Amino acid sequence: MQQLTLVSVLIAIAGLAFIVTGIRRLIQRRFFKAAGLEFSGLLFLLLASSAFLLSSDLSTYQRLVYEQAVAKVTFKKLSARLYRADIRALDSGFQQSITLAGDEWKLDAQVLAWRGLASLFGLDANYRLHQVSARYTDKENEPHRVFLLLKEPALVETEWFDLWQFADKHRDWLRWLDAADGRAVFLPMTDGASYKVDISRTGLVARPANDEAKKAVSQWIGL
Repeated sequence: MQQLTLVSVLIAIAGLAFIVTGIRRLIQRRFFKAAGLEFSGLLFLLLASSAFLLSSDLSTYQRLVYEQAVAKVTFKKLSARLYRADIRALDSGFQQSITLAGDEWKLDAQVLAWRGLASLFGLDANYRLHQVSARYTDKENEPHRVFLLLKEPALVETEWFDLWQFADKHRDWLRWLDAADGRAVFLPMTDGASYKVDISRTGLVARPANDEAKKAVSQWIGL
């Protein structure tokens, strides 16, 4: 988010200006005024750090303005009920290959929807591809496997701050930001199948993108 990065820089400059002025007042032995300036400077720097932290985490997301195609998922059969899923984002250079065991798969995303005054600062809804899951159709008691997706090594979310997790945990009082799960339904895996994944503010929709996937879905729903 370039706007937030610029805002954080401007706030940091203002904070440094307060601190420098405070030091000058301290040299002039105007201690009370110097203390006020130093406190204001530190407050501005803290605010700038928070804005920069928010901007850094938002850089791992993509803008979500309307329904759009976000990913293509292709499957290659490795052995019985074992597939390699090649996941390629359509809005960035991200791609990742994951080995999945099972019969069905689904892709999930994390969505941040801004509300109220926050939307006036150009903060549209944002999303990032989050995880892919696989499950067996004949093992009801076995939980499905979940694999986290990474955007880029340089943009891996840190353990000490994740905006989506923070918004989800504090949704009761954080009224200007909504953390939502963008989920798709499970679909069949088969050799050579390719799916296109679209996203909207209500979730993800995966659709067959070639004949192999169309045939698998038709057999899966009993057509």
